[in-house]
Amino acid sequence: MTTEPIPALDDLVRMQAIDKRNMLRLINELPEQCETALGVARNFALEAFETKPSDVFITGIGDSAIAADMAAAVLSEQAEIPIITDHGAGLPKHIGEDSLVIVMDYTGKSSVMLRNMRDARHRGAAVICLSGSGKLLEQAAKDQISRIAIPPGQPQRTAMGYLLVPIIVTIERLGLVEGEIEKLSHAIKHLKNVREALRFENPSSRNVAKQIAQNLFGKLTLIYGVFGYRAAVARRWRSQINTNSKNLACCGVLHDMATGEISGYELSGGRAQDIAVVLLKDATDGGVTVDLVNAVQEQLAQFNVTIADIRGATTVERMFYGMYLGDYVSYYMALLNEADPFRTEFVEIIESKLEGEPEPIAPAPPVVEDEQAED
Repeated sequence: MTTEPIPALDDLVRMQAIDKRNMLRLINELPEQCETALGVARNFALEAFETKPSDVFITGIGDSAIAADMAAAVLSEQAEIPIITDHGAGLPKHIGEDSLVIVMDYTGKSSVMLRNMRDARHRGAAVICLSGSGKLLEQAAKDQISRIAIPPGQPQRTAMGYLLVPIIVTIERLGLVEGEIEKLSHAIKHLKNVREALRFENPSSRNVAKQIAQNLFGKLTLIYGVFGYRAAVARRWRSQINTNSKNLACCGVLHDMATGEISGYELSGGRAQDIAVVLLKDATDGGVTVDLVNAVQEQLAQFNVTIADIRGATTVERMFYGMYLGDYVSYYMALLNEADPFRTEFVEIIESKLEGEPEPIAPAPPVVEDEQAED
């Protein structure tokens, strides 16, 4: 990556003209947001369980689902029960009285999440609602469901601390993992150091997020991470680059890509100048994973491959670092594109077209016939 100054990314007046609603402030505030979320999650009224759940099912849409994916990837390293995530499809058949269902929706407006919460309650599962406002939180209060009420009032994609931290804390409070709250506290301190390195005031000559943004500028961006938290972080990069910078991005799992998808690059050499590849690399990688990253990087050398090194002492720290790096990269790409990072016009158009459309109704539970009924 270049270490030469990038004037377009160091110009304060230009930045303020593009980012009139101050998306940068919301990105900068992530560490403090995580601190607030940590306090909320430690203190909300959590219903005691007579026995530990047999499984945890976390359901959300969009950035809520990405937060669930990242939390599940970290927690699954230690948890002895399955932690499953869902992007709005609905509750699988096995969810029942021994399950814990966490329903997430920052705005509280999703009828899909409202349906999932009702379905989980109907099946007798333990339910926790994580939301900032809206009908979801109101219904949870009415049904006396455990609620994690997080601060509302900002775009969901900027509320990842509020969405991610409470899941990890809650799972530890339930006794399903140990030591993750302490790791979170260290991760928040780590985030503050990361912010100093990536913030706008740090010039492009020594700001890796600005340098990566320059590498990806104007190109179809494909982000790959290996299994676990990096696959979830790759999804976050894709979402942020698409939404903030209005630059088309896709993502995938590196192992899957290397066994099939990489063939798609074979006849794309003539368009290499229009494609950028990002490989998320963990500093603790070793053995086969390092060999795989190196082999893919070598094979795709003509496609402007960027290695994004993810650093941190624990998996939680590295997950937050990878996410935060992607947030800043997407912001600086927005500046290069002269695109308002706050604006989501296409999303709003789709939402307006769907207003009033009924959501799919969950199938009714089977009727249990009375054993005494006549033939």
